[in-house]
Amino acid sequence: MKAYVSVDLEGLPGVASLTMLSPKNPQYSIASRIMTKLSVAIARELLNRGFKEVAVADSHGYMTNLNYLAFPRGVRLIQGYPRPISMVAGICSEYKAAFFVGYHCGAGTIRGILDHTYSGRTFYRVWLNGVPVSEFLLNSLVVGEHDVPVVMVAGDCCLRSEVEKYSPWTIFIELKQGMSRYAAIYKSIEEVIDEIKTKVGEAVRLVEEGVAKPLKFNYDKYRLRIEFRESEVADIAETTPGASRIDAYTVDYYLNTPSEVLKLIELLALAGSGLQYLKQLMQ
Repeated sequence: MKAYVSVDLEGLPGVASLTMLSPKNPQYSIASRIMTKLSVAIARELLNRGFKEVAVADSHGYMTNLNYLAFPRGVRLIQGYPRPISMVAGICSEYKAAFFVGYHCGAGTIRGILDHTYSGRTFYRVWLNGVPVSEFLLNSLVVGEHDVPVVMVAGDCCLRSEVEKYSPWTIFIELKQGMSRYAAIYKSIEEVIDEIKTKVGEAVRLVEEGVAKPLKFNYDKYRLRIEFRESEVADIAETTPGASRIDAYTVDYYLNTPSEVLKLIELLALAGSGLQYLKQLMQ
């Protein structure tokens, strides 16, 4: 059996400040060590539970946060950005189950710690067929295209209700409780690792018993609506094929699959970042 693990940063315990999110920030090394320690723990547990190979997708920022030297034999590390379908790059039907670790709630969630959807700098809110979409929901749909179930999600407590609503068979682990956008409370790393090991065992049983299901929406078309933080990014988005301008900040698209949705989101996030860089040069 093969397992796929996508690891983000904002939903991890020990991470609460913008000072931890990027290599240029002073506390980034702390966050990187936390991310590596938990990723190694879940990978080892999956290998101990009978998986012959575990793919770990480094899925935050530049996507080079994990220490390659820390991982054991049997792990395939996916790193680097940009890459196709971003946080779930490389997913295919060969994988028996997917695990999302360090995930956070979508943009606009009250007391959602470091809440955003793919690009907090570029996107204000993102909807799919009228439903506010998080990285968990969108990535689960892309994984579901390949008939792979998401059997465990570990992250921000505000994500629990969404997981239970759309993927009730998925085991949820609360890694932190948001007190505000930049404040949270969390358990010790030892307690978190112990809980992850226990829950991984439960998730593996779900796989073995065939309880978990791939997440799929029965839509003929996927209507993606993005409200951008700045109207000039919407100006750029409006020039892409299939775009329909709703107002100064909002653009709609109709797409065929969740993968197409994710690829477009990734493209628009890059366009927004490029525009930000250009504006800095002009100042």
